[in-house]
Amino acid sequence: MNTEILKQFGLTKNDIKVYDSLFKLGRSKTGTIINESKVVSSMVYSSLKNLTEKGLVTFIVKNNIKYYQAEIPNKLIEDYKNNVDELEKLSKELKSLPIEKTPRNSTNIYEGIHGFKLAFEQHIGNMGKGEKVGVIGFNEQSIKKGLLKRYKDFFAKVDIDTIKKTENVRMIMDKDLLKILQDKIKYYEKYDLRFLSKEYFGPIATNLSEKEVMLSVWGEKPTVFTMNNPAIVESFWKNFEILWEKSKK
Repeated sequence: MNTEILKQFGLTKNDIKVYDSLFKLGRSKTGTIINESKVVSSMVYSSLKNLTEKGLVTFIVKNNIKYYQAEIPNKLIEDYKNNVDELEKLSKELKSLPIEKTPRNSTNIYEGIHGFKLAFEQHIGNMGKGEKVGVIGFNEQSIKKGLLKRYKDFFAKVDIDTIKKTENVRMIMDKDLLKILQDKIKYYEKYDLRFLSKEYFGPIATNLSEKEVMLSVWGEKPTVFTMNNPAIVESFWKNFEILWEKSKK
């Protein structure tokens, strides 16, 4: 049973061990739980209190002795759904504030998986309808590290959202990658593809819109740099056009 997801809901490693033990044991006294979980007694009492408060454990009292039992995390699911609803309301309210309408700095850095995704969402969101877009792909090593698999669903969404905004997309990539990116070919059919040899590509992908340059550094801890300075955008587009002329269909 994969209980690691419970860490995201504020449960400690000991909480999870105790919860997991209770599912194996059924209704049990504290001593039995301590033996099964291999967690010291003082921490077991703390974990049982936390799990009870979260609705993951219930207990009954017989002859002044508590017997604990693990429960399906229905309350956790309900609380999670309520939190999502509240966050969506908050997000709508924040969008109406003046700071949301303030342009971003000419250079921005996004780190980690959430920052990585946010950068792409904002990049596409700022595109105009029918706007020209240029992409220089990453190298094969990036995919061998399993990064594409990790972001598979997200990048399918990126392709779909980009195509909705514009079909004026030119992409330069390593042709050998098409053998690996079979699931993405259906999206690439909407792109104007050209190819260069392997030495042109690294773990950094370049995405160009008419207003912004986005450099995404692939790795276990991804980083994205965005620049919306007109002079920088123009310079990157000039370089892209040179590579485009060198590339082959």
